[in-house]
Amino acid sequence: MLAPKIHSDSTSPDFLHQFLRARTQAAHERLNRHPLLVGLTQADYPLRSYWLVLAAYYHFYRSMESLIERASERLKSQFDYARRRKHGWLRQDLVDSFHIDPEDAFWRPKRKFLPIRIEDQADLAGALYAIEGATLGGQAISRHIQAGRLGVTAEHGGRFFHGYGEQTTANWNEFLSFAGQACPDAARREKAAHAALAIFAEIEAAHDHYAARASRNPRLRT
Repeated sequence: MLAPKIHSDSTSPDFLHQFLRARTQAAHERLNRHPLLVGLTQADYPLRSYWLVLAAYYHFYRSMESLIERASERLKSQFDYARRRKHGWLRQDLVDSFHIDPEDAFWRPKRKFLPIRIEDQADLAGALYAIEGATLGGQAISRHIQAGRLGVTAEHGGRFFHGYGEQTTANWNEFLSFAGQACPDAARREKAAHAALAIFAEIEAAHDHYAARASRNPRLRT
């Protein structure tokens, strides 16, 4: 399938956004159709499945954020990811709200995460596109799960999907500005797209891994 034509200034953050959105559209749609995620915005979504989603993201983000921070330090990146860390939000949701120990054997992954490398600013921009884009999309999920039957609010069990709250638009625009500077030419835009696709694939694999546990009884902290 041919990618849609993009008409814009090729040096602008908006152009890069359109380019990455077009290049990752199929991967994004496939993730949205994942069996563990497809019903997440529906009122009858099972709480057990929600816990599995949080556990998948918990272990994914622990590895992902460590990778991002090491790469940012090595590359002397000007993008400040430290204040955007999401792993703590997931711990708040699992441990504080649902009394789930994500380090318990049931919740730990039995596979290694992130078989990718961040070699330059373009790779970093692509990886962050997948991460920050997921946070942007989490706003819609947050509204649905808070209106559903899971008993989730932004303060109780829904901190991760609530994301940046009122700072969402400002944070997204700040990221796009960084990404536009990191990818000023076609070669680096393509490199960013490759990194973003690798992250999408890893998120999908993480959910595959946890979906297999949906029929098993989880262990909760007492």
